[in-house]
Amino acid sequence: MFSDNNKLLLFAGWAIAVCLAAIAIGITSVPYWMVVACVAVVPPWVARRFWHAPERTISESIHDARR
Repeated sequence: MFSDNNKLLLFAGWAIAVCLAAIAIGITSVPYWMVVACVAVVPPWVARRFWHAPERTISESIHDARR
């Protein structure tokens, strides 16, 4: 299971990887950099919206109640 910090690192790594790939390809025009920014930001944003923690299981609830 990923914690919130690991998700943040994963999303930041994606954005950095996309930007480094754009630099390696040699993108110089502003419209192409706008596309790169969208590709770097939109997929992590969508993933963050839909990537929720799993529901607690009954055994976890019982274990917490016994404490």
